[in-house]
Formats: sequence, structure tokens, C-alpha cells
Amino acid sequence: MSRDARSTSWKKLVYDVVNTLPRTFELKEVLARKDFFSRHYPENRFVDAKIRQSLQVLRDQRVLRFLGNGRYERLEVRPAFSPLIDPNTAMRFTSRTQASRVMLETWAELNLYCVNCAADELRRLTANTPVADFACDSCDDRFQIKSKDGRFTAKIVGAAYLPTIEAIRRGRLPEYVLVEYDPRFATVVFVDAIPGRLITPERVTPRKPLAATARRAGWQGCTIDVSELPRVRLVEPAGLERADVRKRWQAIAKPT
Repeated sequence: MSRDARSTSWKKLVYDVVNTLPRTFELKEVLARKDFFSRHYPENRFVDAKIRQSLQVLRDQRVLRFLGNGRYERLEVRPAFSPLIDPNTAMRFTSRTQASRVMLETWAELNLYCVNCAADELRRLTANTPVADFACDSCDDRFQIKSKDGRFTAKIVGAAYLPTIEAIRRGRLPEYVLVEYDPRFATVVFVDAIPGRLITPERVTPRKPLAATARRAGWQGCTIDVSELPRVRLVEPAGLERADVRKRWQAIAKPT
């Protein structure tokens, strides 16, 4: 799929459609634009569910007010942060690991923003993109999302070992966003960002390659030591002011 076809998040697509409707509108009016959403995400088989989820997030962010019986009111305000994780986005997965990954990446797509510039949207990259999960279309910065039920330790699980080392050597390692969540309440609790340029090859340790019987036989991941690296907090547990986050980010991310 081309970059242009995936350059707009679900939240923005739904918001763009909502802005073409009367201030008070009905869910069925948004669902009627299903063909519009399918043109942007032709491989997605859950378009109705994504539309409903994005409306819920816009409601949680106080952009929309739910009036009942499938009716909404547009409030004409700037989107706010939502800590809620939607388990419905991963209902088709039987693997707990896959389900958690999908839920947290969906949350990130709807709530995260670029810390390196003023862009308020990140674009989810296609599956199996080396090293990175999201990109900023304004400044071309890239991000890898790591999530954990509970608190992170000094080491995090990285992507494939050799691509990670190559990205470090080329100065293209993405920024790391560490998302800690509580599945009991389906909420994100803490989110920190670490500049990728601060991660050196010495901090990356190869893991044992997958066995010959594994689906990805021979694939070799890595762990990354992030202990004592400076980081910027984005969520604790409410979303922090974006201007303040970006100011703190610039203080640690720019080369001295």
C-alpha cells in the first residue's frame, strides 16, 4: 500500500467526515460514508468497528457529545487525550501478545503525536516495517511503540537485531515510546519517550534466534538497555500539555 493511502489516521478521517455534517448528526450518517474510509484502508475488514471506535475516542476527547440513540453533537474544540484502551479492536486475536500489541498500537494511533515538531497526528506504518511502528509526515521522525502490563525494567524488548544495529549506525533509530498500561481498567497509566539517538550499539544485546520449528525460523530479536537514559513523560496518567512535553523533548533530543 502506498504511503499516501495510509497517511491519514482513522481519527482524522472520521473527524473530517464529521466536519462535513450538520453540527448535530447521527451515527448512520457517518457509517453511510463507508466507501470513503475503505478507499483509505482497502484491506481493513472492520470499517464499521473502526468508525465507532474513532467516534468514541472523539467523544472521550470532548470533541463530540453523545446525545443518545445514535446521535452526536460536534463541540468545535481541540481534541484532548484519552487514556482508554478499546479491547474490541483485538477481539479477533487469540494470542494475548498479539491482542495487546493491536490494542496499544490502536490507542497510540488515536492519541500520540510528534514530540519533535508541532504535528498532532502520527501515521501507523505498514506491518513488518523494519524497526519502526509510526511516522510523522511533517518532520519524517519515526517512532517505535513498546507496551507493558505494569512497569518497564532497565531492559526492553527490541525489534530484529541486525536492522536495529544498522539503524543505529545510519543514525536512523526511531524514538522509543514506552507505554505502561493496566488491563484491569483498560487504561494507559504512564507513557515515556526516549530519543533513539541516545541508544548506542553497546546497549543492544542479540537474543537467541528462533528455532527451526518456529513460524519465523532463524529470526533474531534483541533487548535494549535503556537504564539511565533521559526520557520525557507524555502521560502520568493524564495527558500532559503538549507544548511542555515538546519543550522538554528538545532539551534532551538535540545533539549538544
